[in-house]
Amino acid sequence: MTTTLNLPDDLVENIHIRASQEGRGLDETVAELLRAGLAASSVRAMTAFRTDASLLAERKRIATKFLTGEWGVELPGFAEGRAADRESAAKRDRAWRR
Repeated sequence: MTTTLNLPDDLVENIHIRASQEGRGLDETVAELLRAGLAASSVRAMTAFRTDASLLAERKRIATKFLTGEWGVELPGFAEGRAADRESAAKRDRAWRR
């Protein structure tokens, strides 16, 4: 297929240089560059994630709970686990000092 494009001179010069360095024709080099560009943009499009205000608010709420320690209050057995950890540490400390 034949298509006419108006490209900036510096871009065309860079494509010519690349084609000559790789020992390929201009059409082959342009096709490869276009394929690479399209593949890269489709990967970016697939990984793009749009958020709305409610999702951002929920993330902020969760982060705040985690940073303030409030998160642990909602976990079953959290207080008992912390008490057991403290007791275990105290036992290790006593055993170490003997």
